Amino acid sequence: MPVVNIQMFEGRDEAKPAIAKAVTDAIAEHANVDPRYVYVIFNDVKTENWAISGELFSETLKKSG
Repeated sequence: MPVVNIQMFEGRDEAKPAIAKAVTDAIAEHANVDPRYVYVIFNDVKTENWAISGELFSETLKKSG
């Protein structure tokens, strides 16, 4: 039973069904498993809890306007 954890910034709920379907289909095809047994878990992360190159992404967004 493959379990896929996806971490992404919060606020993309509308994209989750398509992402879940695409990931499930890819895992089922390439791992040769029944799609009913592919689990996709979304972890929404606030931009102030994610750092890139040592800087919180929320600060990066503020600088870029």
